[in-house]
Amino acid sequence: MIQRLVLLFLFGAIYGLSVNSPAPLTMAQVEALLGKPGVYVFDVNTPELWEQGHLPGAIYIDRPDFRRLLPRDKKAMLVFYCANRLCSASGAAAQEALRLGYRNVYLMPEGIFGWARSGRPMEHGSATR
Repeated sequence: MIQRLVLLFLFGAIYGLSVNSPAPLTMAQVEALLGKPGVYVFDVNTPELWEQGHLPGAIYIDRPDFRRLLPRDKKAMLVFYCANRLCSASGAAAQEALRLGYRNVYLMPEGIFGWARSGRPMEHGSATR
């Protein structure tokens, strides 16, 4: 998985794709990354959507606490998601992470709605993490 992501990065660099844009990941790719060391998954939804369900191990972020919740390691892999492809919150959070110097920044465009529709495992709980 990591090798495939490195190849995607190199392909993008060679063919002029922007390295300053978060790359998309499929739900299957994100599912394979859950729980891996150095991988952080961030939920950028409303507290109500978080409570209805989120990816296992995801970190709920709200904008004021954003920087405090990011890992110190700028080489860590950061995956952001929100509701679905129409939601721009995860893209904005990912762009901010890139601006802060993180380079392994990704999006899961299908969001929590796609994840739930696919029948993948979810956790439920309060947004006061």
